[in-house]
Amino acid sequence: MPIPATIVEINQASPTTKALRLDTGDNRLSFWPGQWVDFYADVGGETAVAGYSITSSPSLMGGFELAVKLVGENPVTHYVHQQARVGDLVEVEVGGDFLYRSDMGGPLVLVAGGIGITPLMSIVRYVDESADSAPLTLLYSAKTPDELLFRGELEDIARGNPNVSCHFTVTQPGGADWAGRVGRIDREMAKAAGVEAGTLFFICGPPPMIADMVRMATSLGAHPSHIRYEGW
Repeated sequence: MPIPATIVEINQASPTTKALRLDTGDNRLSFWPGQWVDFYADVGGETAVAGYSITSSPSLMGGFELAVKLVGENPVTHYVHQQARVGDLVEVEVGGDFLYRSDMGGPLVLVAGGIGITPLMSIVRYVDESADSAPLTLLYSAKTPDELLFRGELEDIARGNPNVSCHFTVTQPGGADWAGRVGRIDREMAKAAGVEAGTLFFICGPPPMIADMVRMATSLGAHPSHIRYEGW
């Protein structure tokens, strides 16, 4: 059943993505890292809905966070980017079985393409704050450096937590000041990051990328039951 939530903060996270923080008041949102919400908003006098992955850890008190990319024609996405204001009241409902629990074990390999980082960011934050967390490796690709959402925070987490490592690559750096890796995530990048058989893979990105990454994980020795994925 949907619960009410108030938008309490809106930031421009990248040239194409808005980050939202929502307060659920007395109705605590219960979810596992990796899950999404159905987001209901009044658009032009009618209720419209869209699904967005939660980026915050379940431990965040009083609410949760989202990152919404301006892509497609969904009216809620356009509302978020063009009309949403702090104080707006919406409704949300948790869904999805793409999720991580500490009893699943590890080590973990998270593979993100573009806005596919959103559910994986929730997992990174959850693992970082857990005393008994499994080792985690993030492989993250975006089109340009300024579309690498949460890059600064991810680098800070990796510096402060020896169990977390983050590896970035961009496919179209153009004239950007980028000294990092260029190209798509591939087996070579995974091997250089220390990815080995026996890991639990979480993959999120566009469908063609998911197919490639499932093949990569399999080639690295991952059992099909250890490969979880979600497209956007």
